[in-house]
Amino acid sequence: MCLFVDVEGIDGVGKSTVIRRVADVLKGLGYMVLVTSEPSDGAVGRFIRGNVLTGEVEVEPSALALLFAADRIIHFNTVIKPGLRDGFIVITERYIESSVAYQGAQGVPIDWILRVNSMVPEPDLVIILNAPLAVIRERLTSRGTLEYFERSLNLLMRVQEIYLRRAEERGYPIIDASRPIGSVAGDVLTLIEDKASGKCKGSRH
Repeated sequence: MCLFVDVEGIDGVGKSTVIRRVADVLKGLGYMVLVTSEPSDGAVGRFIRGNVLTGEVEVEPSALALLFAADRIIHFNTVIKPGLRDGFIVITERYIESSVAYQGAQGVPIDWILRVNSMVPEPDLVIILNAPLAVIRERLTSRGTLEYFERSLNLLMRVQEIYLRRAEERGYPIIDASRPIGSVAGDVLTLIEDKASGKCKGSRH
């Protein structure tokens, strides 16, 4: 098994862009890298993306937490676990902490969220990207069409508070994502390389 990394943060913080940049550099250094995300491309993940996040189907928060947990089990068993077994650094955009933050912000008890996600293992490294809500609002506005969770800044504020509290409790590194993309990606790359150097010696080619 190589390294399992989860990059977290509220909508608009720049996770996708940072992950792509970091993955390209890691590949250039000779690492095998698998980039994935949640909701996944599995059947449950496609339902969430195509129906729930678009607002077409309204799902009660605790039921939504169960949907995300179901997608996560499928995602881990069909994508993440095989990638780790084959020697890849697996970087996922969102994982358990997304459910904790988002459904927690919707009022679902965090202890219960963690229990329903107990069928999948924790990542080796969780990185929280963080930026002021004013920056997030500007980035989301530039996107045009907003997804379900992006429409309420009050919700995103509560999500951000949970992310930061969890980071303090669990020791997750927090990266200032309001800076230029190169600086953010550089910090994330350093964190991953520090972990990978001890776990992925046979994963470079």
